[in-house]
Formats: sequence, structure tokens, C-alpha cells
Amino acid sequence: MFDSKSLTTLEYPKILAALAGFAQSAGGKEKAKALLPLESVAAIEHALSETDEADRVLFEFALNPSFAVDDIEAILVKASKGAILSISEIMKVGRTLRTARRLKKTIATAKDVPILDDMSSRLYINEQLEKRIYDAFLSETEVADNASAELRVIRMRIRKINENIRTKLHVFITAPQYSKYLQDSIITMRSDRYVIPLKSDFKGTIPGLVHDQSASGSTLFVEPMQVVEMNNELKAELASEQAEIERILRSFSASIAVSCENIGWSYQSIVDMDVIFAKAQLAHVYRAVRPELNDSGEIVIRDGRHPLIDSKSVVPVSLALRKDENMLLITGPNTGGKTVTLKLVGLFTLMAMSGLYIPAKSAAISVFDGVYSDIGDEQSIEQSLSTFSAHIKNTINILSVVTDKSLVLFDELGAGTDPGDGAALAVSIAEHLLRVGAKSFITSHFNDLKEFALVTKGVVAASMEFDAQTFSPTFKLVMGAIGSSNALAIAQKLGLSKDIIDNARSKISAEKRQFDSVLTAAEQTRRKAVALVSEASIDREEAAKALKAAEHEKRIVAEKREKLDESIRKETKRLIENSVEEANDVLEQMKELLEKQSLSEADLFTARNMRKKLENMAANYDENSVIDDTPDDTPLRAGDNVWVKSLKKRGKLVSVNGRGEANVSFGKLTAKVKSGDYYKVK
Repeated sequence: MFDSKSLTTLEYPKILAALAGFAQSAGGKEKAKALLPLESVAAIEHALSETDEADRVLFEFALNPSFAVDDIEAILVKASKGAILSISEIMKVGRTLRTARRLKKTIATAKDVPILDDMSSRLYINEQLEKRIYDAFLSETEVADNASAELRVIRMRIRKINENIRTKLHVFITAPQYSKYLQDSIITMRSDRYVIPLKSDFKGTIPGLVHDQSASGSTLFVEPMQVVEMNNELKAELASEQAEIERILRSFSASIAVSCENIGWSYQSIVDMDVIFAKAQLAHVYRAVRPELNDSGEIVIRDGRHPLIDSKSVVPVSLALRKDENMLLITGPNTGGKTVTLKLVGLFTLMAMSGLYIPAKSAAISVFDGVYSDIGDEQSIEQSLSTFSAHIKNTINILSVVTDKSLVLFDELGAGTDPGDGAALAVSIAEHLLRVGAKSFITSHFNDLKEFALVTKGVVAASMEFDAQTFSPTFKLVMGAIGSSNALAIAQKLGLSKDIIDNARSKISAEKRQFDSVLTAAEQTRRKAVALVSEASIDREEAAKALKAAEHEKRIVAEKREKLDESIRKETKRLIENSVEEANDVLEQMKELLEKQSLSEADLFTARNMRKKLENMAANYDENSVIDDTPDDTPLRAGDNVWVKSLKKRGKLVSVNGRGEANVSFGKLTAKVKSGDYYKVK
């Protein structure tokens, strides 16, 4: 049950007003303002999925569907009863048909939006009727000539008659003999008949019918006899035109009446989708997230921001009431944010149950059968109720309907009367809520309730943080803490006399001072713990950054090494190719010498030089080939690099038998090496 009083108290209508601001159609705006929370998990999940799909259409696929339609429900009822619709009403139906067609096309462009696909499948498309409407009417008051063949012919005759009449009358207003009789050289109309303005002093000088006169009586509007018959023809044609327009309107009204049920469903689908897309727009503005639903009463909010507080000044709130916990008591200083936190919990619940996203980093929201609140000043002059009496009356109404599936929000429970009586009453009401099993959030300054929260199973304590250094609230909610009201510290900061403050302090009971001291000490300990955790977190973050930087450097070095190795391989390949090419040239020359029948001394000298050149090339290659043969003392394994002393060559160990003899591969060749003729190298 969601009574309007609690909805108003939690400012739910203001959220709906913001939602309506994003709706494009008049029907969508009204439906948004009338939105109520749903009561089943399945229905709410469906509504949230609708919002999710609309969000994807708008911001993932970057589509901008239009929902700009007029409210046509009354028009469709009128058409279904056989009434003739006006041009304006027919055009409103035409706009609905056009919007439905374009909307269907837009939704079809998006992918994986099954709910919206299903809704768009219910959109009624009638392109023929839509085109006829847009072709037939130029505006909401004007019918196009092409609305029908008959209308076009009639209007052609009307234009011709108009032209003939104006030609005849032009003679009167331009002829010199009539100029002194006329008030102005113009042609005008009276009662759908063409006339000319004649000075009243010259009445009768131009034979004709007088249709009107000016307010001063100095001018008569005369229809010359020469155009009377033509004006009669014109009037008859105008009547024919009106009759044809009425026939056209009757035809369109009948066409709409035949399809009015389909058009009505289509209109409702457009309005429904308008509201869904308005939810997505609102979620985008609020930077909101989809809440996780449950029916166990669990409420967990992380960095929730009240949507009606300026985003630049709002302090995020985090809180949790688990499924095995039934009550959260919020304590702390006045003006510290207790009431705002209370409203935030209620408002977030209502928003989630209405298919709206939540302005938070994350949120788990339970579904309730009712949300009841007693917040703010309930004083009623009309009913002669004091603040306390009004709160009690409201509390009675809430307790009479609350169930174990309800959410109850009490602000300053038991306040407004004698503190002793109020505290006792507050504890008693809290115990009743626990017995019923309702989930409740309560704010209070009573020490009795604070003690109750500390010792009672299922009750969780939280406090609005207070800065003891500045004597100011920080508006942050601290779970698991019990806070002091700090009334004297706040009063002193606001300027109340120190003498009065000291005097007030002396009147506080020893037990109260001791209780507040314990709370203060606990708060200081909590702050130190938070500071230590914060420092540890900073150290951990810095260590993580250092590790990330080292890994980055390692990756850069590895990349550079790969590039260097590749460069060396390319250069080595180039040198070898050049050497092979040069050696081939030398061998070709030697071959030519050997092919001679006899060698001279000069030939032998040339051959010796060529051999020396080959030896030098081999020596240079050995010098440039840097081979690391440094021994490695670690145990030998297959796949290790080994140096074969007799061959003066590096190879890869394939296997070793029991006598220490090894098989070593040198590329594609494998050789058997005696024991002691090889060793492992780095």
C-alpha cells in the first residue's frame, strides 16, 4: 500500500515531475505524473529491463525516437460514434500514424531489445491513410485542392469567377468618370460578395445593391448591378466547395472509425514507450544505476545521492540493512543529514519499484507491500493537533496496517513530549516493529534507543559523522557507530554565551556525561582506525603503482630486445649473403683458371691470391661471429646449449647415454660426441 501522504513526504511526486519533463507527448507527461510503484518482483524487473533497453537505444545505438503525438483518445471515441471530425482532429490522427511508422522503423534499427521490439510490433501502420491525410490538408484549417477531384474542379471555377468579377470592378475603380464618386480605388468584400466603396453623397450614381456602410456613414459598400449575377454564381460555388469539404471530412472520419481500435492501441503503445524513454533520460541525467532487486527486505546502498539535492553539494550516503537485520537506528547531531538519509532510503525504494534507476554507485533494493513514513513537522492547526499529537496519530495509522513485508521510516520517534516518556514510547514502538517483522529506519537523539540498538538482536546502529575539531557535521553516515547529539558544542559554535553553555553542562547528569564520553571516545577510536586503514590503503596503492611501473619498464625492455635481436638477425643475414656472393665470384674465377689447358706462372699467382682472399673472408667471419662458450655449472638437461671442444662449435643437447656419450644437434645435423668433449654453456 502506498498512501499519497507518505509519497508526498518522501518527495516522490517531485521525481515524477522531473520524469514528466522528459516525456514528449501530452499523454506521456500525464502518465509519468501518475506513475505508482509496482508490487511484484517480476513486474518491477520487467519495468527496469524496459528502462535498460531504452537506455541502450538512446546511448549505445545513438537513436533519437520521436513520441510527439497529441492526445487522440477523445477523437477516436468521437469517430467511433459516427461524428464528423474537424480538419485539426483528422491531422492529429495523421500525426499519430506518422509517429507510429517512424518509431517502428527506429526501434527496428536497434539490436537485442526484445521488450521494445514487442511493443513496437503493436504499433498500427496505415501508410495509405497517413499519406491521404497529409496530401489532403495543408494546415489545421485549410484543405488542399487535391483532396478530391471534385474540389479541384470547383476551386478552378471559383478562381475563374473571382477573376471575372475583379476585372469588371476594375473598370469602375480606374475609369475617370467614377473616380470622384469613390471613397477609395479598391475592391473589397462584404458577406462573401465583391463591392466597391462609394461616397454616401453620391448614392445612386452607380446602380447596384448596398451591402454595408462605414461606422461614420460616409462610405457605402455597393455591389454594381453588372457583377450581381457573377457574385451569385460565386456564392453558389462557395457553397458547393463547403459541401465537398464536408464530404471529404466525412470520408476521412469514416476511414478513421474503421481503424480506431488499432489506432487507439498504437497511441497507447507510443505513450507507454514515451514514459520508458523518459525513464532512461532521467537515469542518464542522475548518473543512475539499475538496482538489484530482492524480496527479503535487504537494502544496501553504496554512495547514494539524493536526486533533489544539488549534485555539486550532495554528500553520498552508504548504508546496509541485511536480510537478517530488521532495524537501522540513525543517530548524530541536528542538521547532520539524518532526515535526508531517511528520505533517501524511502525515495530509492519507491523509485526502484517504479522501474526507475537509482542515483548511486550500486544499490540492492527490496520490494515491499507498502512504504510508510512519519517525517517532519506534523502539527495541524485545523485539527487542533500539537506536533506530538499529530505524530502519534500518524504512527497509529502506520502501526495498524504495517506487515512483515513493509518498510517504515520514523524521524525523531517519540520526540515532542517529555523526554523520559518519549524515550520509553520510542523503545516500545521499536520493539513492536521488531515483533511484527517490518523493516524500519529510525532517527533519534534518545539514549534509551541508542542502548536498545546496542543490545538488541536485529537492530543496527549508524551515526551521522560530526567533526569534533570544527564542531560541524560532515553529512557522512557511519555504519556501526552511535553518535552524540553534540547540542552544546553546536550551540557554542553558533555563538551562545560560554556561561550559559557551562551552566547547561553542569546540569547534565553524571550518567549522561559518562555515556557521551564513551561515545566520544569510541568515535575518536573509529577515526584513528579509519585513518590507519586510509594510510595502509595509500601505501598499498603506491606499491601497486610501483609494481605496475616496473612491469611496464620490463615490457619496454623486452620489446626493445626483440627489436634489437631482429635487427642483428637482419644484419647478419645481409653480411652472410654478401660474403656468399663474393665467395661465389672468387670460385667462378678459379674455375675459369682451372679450365685452361695450361697454367702460366701469372695464373698460379692469381690463384694463390684468390685462395688467400677466401681465407681472409673466413677469418673475418670467425672474428665477427661472437660465440659465448662460458661454462654453466648447472645440471645438464635435454635442450641445453653445449660447447663441443673438438669441433669448436655450439650445439643443442639431444640426449646422453649411461657412458656420458651425447647426441648433439647442429641445426639439421646431429653428431655423436664422446664424454668429456662437451660441456654446458650459458
